[in-house]
Amino acid sequence: MISGESLSSTRPRKNRPLKKGEAFGNARKGRKKTSVKRVVMGGALACLIVVIVVGGRHVVRWAGEWTEIQQITVVGSDRVSREEIIARLALPPQTSLLSVEPDLLSTRLESHPWIGSVAFDRVFPHSLVVQVSERQPAAVLGSSKEPYFLDAEGYLLPGGKTQEGATLPIVDGVTSKFMTQNEAEGHRRAKQGIHIAELLSQQFPGRPRIDVSNPHTTIVDLPDVRFQFGREVEDQWQRFLVLYPTVKTTMKGRSQEVDLRFAQKVIFRKRTL
Repeated sequence: MISGESLSSTRPRKNRPLKKGEAFGNARKGRKKTSVKRVVMGGALACLIVVIVVGGRHVVRWAGEWTEIQQITVVGSDRVSREEIIARLALPPQTSLLSVEPDLLSTRLESHPWIGSVAFDRVFPHSLVVQVSERQPAAVLGSSKEPYFLDAEGYLLPGGKTQEGATLPIVDGVTSKFMTQNEAEGHRRAKQGIHIAELLSQQFPGRPRIDVSNPHTTIVDLPDVRFQFGREVEDQWQRFLVLYPTVKTTMKGRSQEVDLRFAQKVIFRKRTL
């Protein structure tokens, strides 16, 4: 038999009632701690940002001073003087190797008619190497009163010494004014004519004279033979080379004209001029 005392000991105890304001007080304390923590973390983060910014400025200033350009070396320049190249670079005082913009500097230098391309090498801590590739004369512009050269790409170059271009091909039919005002077309005609002269020099001696006055026909005069080419130069030249062994003896010593402008044909005729 279970006694009443035993029953009373097994009854669940009632929860203690909360004192007035106790739960709300604990919540306020938690929020207060969280706010303080946030303020502390925000302050620490702000200090860290300030340290990074200030320290970064010092690092940048130190790096600029350590890599300040003190020497410029020019390589590959023959016609253009070192002084002229440095003047065209127009680098401000205390320029750093880290702040050099190769594309901008290349544009400045390649505006010079004798400079074809430029490359830059940074040699830390204080040296900048400028590697210059100059244009080379490949022909003489014969239709101008003043001496002008043309490079292999058909670019107009400043005049040089007469004896320097004494053996170069002569390009006729365009003037320096035409080459300046019609650059793309002038370059195309001159480049094609100079290329044809190079091809012909492999088989025929003498100084070529190239007439590029006609946009569709290039005429090249050699001492004993004249060639007429159309636009498709490579195909026309290969067609002639296939036939040349069989006509080489016949052509030798005769003043002839070879017309390659027509498809699948090589026309030989007596040279009239």
